[in-house]
Amino acid sequence: MPFAALVSLQGLAFAQANQASASDMANARALGIEGVQLADRGECTAAIDRLWRAEALYHAPTILGRLGECQVALGQIVAGTETLQRVLRDPVGPTSPPAFLAARDRAKKVLDGALPQIGKLRIRAEQVPGLVVRVDGEPVPTAGLDVDRLTDPGAHQVDASAPGFRAATQAVTLAVGGSAEVVLKLEPESGAAAGPPPGAAAAVAVAAAPPQQPAAPTPGPAAPPQKDSGGGRSLVGPIALLVTGGVGIIVGSVFGGLALGKKSTLDSVCNPKSNCPGGSQSDIDSLNTDATIATVGFIVGGVAAAAGGAWLIFGSGGQSNSEPAHSASSRVVVRPWLGPTSAGVLGAF
Repeated sequence: MPFAALVSLQGLAFAQANQASASDMANARALGIEGVQLADRGECTAAIDRLWRAEALYHAPTILGRLGECQVALGQIVAGTETLQRVLRDPVGPTSPPAFLAARDRAKKVLDGALPQIGKLRIRAEQVPGLVVRVDGEPVPTAGLDVDRLTDPGAHQVDASAPGFRAATQAVTLAVGGSAEVVLKLEPESGAAAGPPPGAAAAVAVAAAPPQQPAAPTPGPAAPPQKDSGGGRSLVGPIALLVTGGVGIIVGSVFGGLALGKKSTLDSVCNPKSNCPGGSQSDIDSLNTDATIATVGFIVGGVAAAAGGAWLIFGSGGQSNSEPAHSASSRVVVRPWLGPTSAGVLGAF
């Protein structure tokens, strides 16, 4: 093993002494030595695998710094610079092992040379319901659109898609340290109307409607009793609320399942959970978005279903012919209402 590798690894036994088992320490040391040897020979593809595994078992800046170097060497400059930044954030002091101090200095030199190589890619796309934008297959969060997105130099493919629209794709090549802009325009599919699906529109309409306040009664002479025509009460309102509730619950279930799947994927690559590879940030953002949509779907669906059920149970029906005439002026009128964050029933007696 080269002398440089020995020096870079001599501080491994000092890190996280109270947080890892002897087996993890031994395996991390063996993987770290192998990874540094591969890196010294310029075999960074294989070295990244060994160094990442070693770091996941047992953190040491001597290993993390070489991992960042190899990522930069392979053109993964954004991920590599983030890895090197982690080395610089490690606390050091007078009692820190010399190997850790040397690894910190080395990481800073590599970082200073790599940061100017990062390109900037600005993506513009019309905001339509269900819009998904990807760069080289990786989802881009909505917050990352229409701003300069730090991106590795080289060739990239940007695509956008949404329900009811034809997908748009554009290739772009970023120069080292350069900037580029991509504009994606989604065209509606033939025969498809732009806008959210009917179920989603109904859910949004129910969630946004303010509660209806009952009109104040106006004093005056009582109207003469009217004969009931015998017709039953209308079920359109409660059925619409129940259908909306079902749509909301289905939306919540679908996105909840997606969130659980993404969480399982992240759990398999993040070990420990606070130590995820640099390329997992988009999966984390996507997980948070799916979880939020699932929560809103369950809330809207539950409130709408409850309001529809209350309407069916307590809503007033038509007056029978056998009912006394004076009861028309004293019957109970029940109206359900639904707001953005609450629901209930209003009654007039």
